[in-house]
Amino acid sequence: MEKVRFAVIGTGNIGKFHIKAIQDIDESQVTVICNRHGDEGKRLAADVGGVWVSDYLEAVNRDDVDAVSICTPSGTHMEIAIAAFKAGKHVMIEKPVDVTLARIDALLSAAEASKGKLGCIFQSRTRQGARMAKQALQQGRLGKLLLANAFIHWHRSDAYYANGWRGTFQLDGGGVLMNQSIHSIDLLRWLAGPVESVYANIATHVRNIEGEDTAAAFVQFASGTFGAIQGATSLKFGQPARIELHGSEGSIVLLEGRLHRWDLADATEEEKAHMLQMEAVKLTGAQDPVSNASHESHRDQIADFVQAIIEDREPLVSGQEARQSVEIVQAIYQSARQGRVVTLPLQEVE
Repeated sequence: MEKVRFAVIGTGNIGKFHIKAIQDIDESQVTVICNRHGDEGKRLAADVGGVWVSDYLEAVNRDDVDAVSICTPSGTHMEIAIAAFKAGKHVMIEKPVDVTLARIDALLSAAEASKGKLGCIFQSRTRQGARMAKQALQQGRLGKLLLANAFIHWHRSDAYYANGWRGTFQLDGGGVLMNQSIHSIDLLRWLAGPVESVYANIATHVRNIEGEDTAAAFVQFASGTFGAIQGATSLKFGQPARIELHGSEGSIVLLEGRLHRWDLADATEEEKAHMLQMEAVKLTGAQDPVSNASHESHRDQIADFVQAIIEDREPLVSGQEARQSVEIVQAIYQSARQGRVVTLPLQEVE
């Protein structure tokens, strides 16, 4: 295999990121663009030297496609992925992998039956700050982890939700938690470990959507660590997504996956200065999902996925890994509906 050939299905803002990222990787190329809008699809296909099709079934069954990149609304991922696995392709899915655990489990079964690789985009894991935080935790440098929090205090306009699918249960899986906050929820679980229980409240205060625009949850991790998850798109002025890790021997704070605080008891001043200068916080989705965005982190994760195909190994974020963040969101929703503490794993697969 000289290059891993991709069909990119869906060409909204995120789909264009995937196209750029795949084209930036020496071992991969885009051969097929699939969307419902012929003019835009044909233009994008011409830009990459590929072909345009309007039907995802045609795209996944083409002989010039080895892998499929799914960038359609979240609640449509399962059908496209299953068709791709049945066609013998590998599949990379933009977060979340899908919006219910039942749909995800059907997708995972199809992946297992096909032996194709399945990855899900959680690009914050590729950032240096997040990786340094993970290493410090593994080395025990924070001592006993006491508090682990995720705060996603963002703004999204009414116009953002006017496209018809964002904020809906069927296609978006809910509101701010399933769409915007899930990146930070994945990162928090990856760093702090499995979640044991949640107790939550959600509300729709400002935006005219089915799902929630404001949410808060108390979290207990399996390790005994306490934590909080707060998500909002209802705020007038958004702030960078924040992960806080506080232990008996120090604290680490990440903004958008990049280091903002590195206060460890055993860290020298030189180490602290190096860590905080290593990766500036330049990009944020706090106010707008794309105006400050870059495809750099997508490129890094898709490059890992391409190597996973070539080397026949698991990608950085597998389908089973990606399922965990959706389960946490579903547990929060269940807790808010029922007004009680909900434990994981969930007994009711929705």
